[in-house]
Amino acid sequence: MKHCFIVTSAVNSRFGIYKPEERLIQTVVTIRSIKQKVPDAKIVVMEVTGVSPTEQQVATLSSECDVFLDFTEEPDVQALYTSTDNWDVVKNGTEIMCFGRALKLLKEDGEFEGIDRIHKMSGRYVINDGFDASFYEQAEVADKIIIGKKHASQFPVELTTQPWQYMARLWSWPIALLDEVIAVYDNSWNHFTERVTHGGYTDIEHVLAKFLDQTHVHEVDSVGVEGAIAPNGSYIKN
Repeated sequence: MKHCFIVTSAVNSRFGIYKPEERLIQTVVTIRSIKQKVPDAKIVVMEVTGVSPTEQQVATLSSECDVFLDFTEEPDVQALYTSTDNWDVVKNGTEIMCFGRALKLLKEDGEFEGIDRIHKMSGRYVINDGFDASFYEQAEVADKIIIGKKHASQFPVELTTQPWQYMARLWSWPIALLDEVIAVYDNSWNHFTERVTHGGYTDIEHVLAKFLDQTHVHEVDSVGVEGAIAPNGSYIKN
């Protein structure tokens, strides 16, 4: 089975406790953790913050991955990044918007040719020993979206319209469901903008729960990812 990992990155984000030089190192460690567990994986890094990477940052990340996508100068990214000091709105809005665009672009450019499974992975986190590439080859899950167990929402349902959520630091789907996942991101972006415009809120965790087709989902206790969250450095494992 040929795997593709798409790593979301925000090296120069003005939000969170980590400086750009720390974020860059953490993202390189992310990529190398993938290579250690899945040596022949195709790795895409997509930069989505509102501050463009420097030439040195681009050179560093490009040397570690197969494809580097830079969305930082996109007008929609710039507009969202400067529209609010709410880190959650900026982070989730840019990821939802840009990830859907990245999937379409990679598909159009033929980057998924020969790929069997696509993984979305958050930069700065690492794959740990809980990740087993051979698991995805099992007949009962090979055609499924693989994601961690659902969790109750920490928000009132009136705010997000969704009472539960999926953790989204690492999840994946078979290439046969690519168009379905692209549609999920289109629906998610529309829903996100509607919520924010009308004074509500949602995030990537809640929109995945809302729009993923449950008949195609296989939940697992652990997807095999760990790392420190950006707001305060607390360490988590999923």
